[in-house]
Amino acid sequence: MDKPDRQIQPYALKEGEGWVYRYGIDFTLKASEIQNGNGAAFLQYVTRKGEEPPSHTHRTEDEMFYVLEGAVTFQCGEETFDLEKGGFIFLPAGIKHGYTIRSEESVRLIAVTAPVRDQGGPGWGGFVSDMELGQGELIAKPGQAD
Repeated sequence: MDKPDRQIQPYALKEGEGWVYRYGIDFTLKASEIQNGNGAAFLQYVTRKGEEPPSHTHRTEDEMFYVLEGAVTFQCGEETFDLEKGGFIFLPAGIKHGYTIRSEESVRLIAVTAPVRDQGGPGWGGFVSDMELGQGELIAKPGQAD
C-alpha cells in the first residue's frame, strides 16, 4: 500500500516512520490529506535557509506549524510572526502566507493541514494532496528500512 488507507483506521508510527515524499525537500507524512471523512494531514520535515516555499494561498485548508528547532519568521497577510523552538502558528485558508528561515542551522517543523481534501488541486491549493497525488516522489513508506 503506497498511501494510508482511505477509510480512516487507527494506526501508529514510530519515530522516523511515515510516508516520505521528496517535494523539493523530504517531508515525512504521518497522516494523509487525501482520505474520506474529517481529519487533518500531519507531516514533519527539516529545512534550511534558501529552501523556503514561495508565498502562496491555500483555498480550502487551514495550515498550522509547530517549530521543533530553529528560528522562522512567518508572514500571513500583512502580519509577521517570529517563532523559535516551541512556537506555534495558525494560518487560515484564503490568506497569502509564507515563511523565512532566520537561523543558520536547520529548522525542524511539524505542519498540520485541515480539513483533509477529497482530491488534489493545482499548485499550493492543497500541497499535501498535490504531493501525495504525484507531484512528490514517494521515497519511503512505513516498514521500509532507511
